[in-house]
Amino acid sequence: MSRWRNFKLKTRAAYKKITEPMGKFFGKLNISPNTITMISGLFAIATATMYSLNGRVSSFEFWWLIGFALSIITGFIDVIDGSVARATGKTTMFGKVLDPVMDRFAEFCFLIGISIGVYTFAPLDGFWPLLANIPVAALCLFSFAGMIFASYARARGESVARVNVESVGIMERREKLIILFLGNLLYYWFNVALIIAIVLVGILSFITTIQRMVYIRKLMNEIENKGKLKEETVDITKETIN
Repeated sequence: MSRWRNFKLKTRAAYKKITEPMGKFFGKLNISPNTITMISGLFAIATATMYSLNGRVSSFEFWWLIGFALSIITGFIDVIDGSVARATGKTTMFGKVLDPVMDRFAEFCFLIGISIGVYTFAPLDGFWPLLANIPVAALCLFSFAGMIFASYARARGESVARVNVESVGIMERREKLIILFLGNLLYYWFNVALIIAIVLVGILSFITTIQRMVYIRKLMNEIENKGKLKEETVDITKETIN
């Protein structure tokens, strides 16, 4: 995992460097990063609305395409807020809390829109009939649960154990966006691609949760062992002095 984590940390550093000019450009608009983050929430709601209309309203078959375009805009705005904060030096403690909360909100909006709209596993009936009969809403719930567990494991690890869980695990936001982007892109030709992408994100998110818990436990054991060693050293020193 260490090699994979190091690779992700390096790509994250490169990503910050690449988006720096963008942050400087949008920073000239004098809009606070937190305001930009809240704007992304509005686009997330619009995304959910478009996905939910698919197969529900009129004979128009491309509501999902509008939703896809809006989800790209939402992701782009999410890139802007962080780059503006770094470029303008307006990074705040509240912003560090608001950003991941809005990320989860955007993921929720995307999945609730899919749950309401008409999407199906029907083409897989001949191959995996059991999977094809599971409601799409249940699969979206499974995926969202995986995302929440992975996010919660990191949050508790960093707040309680005081350990850095950044880039630990196979599935982070970038990986989720890439998989869901491909699922949306392929949906035009294979209408099961989007749901398969959602299920895959859920599975990998649960795996990430396990990876993070194992990582946190390992670090906590090391910290506790160091604490015990210090206590033993103090006791031995006291005995020597006495």
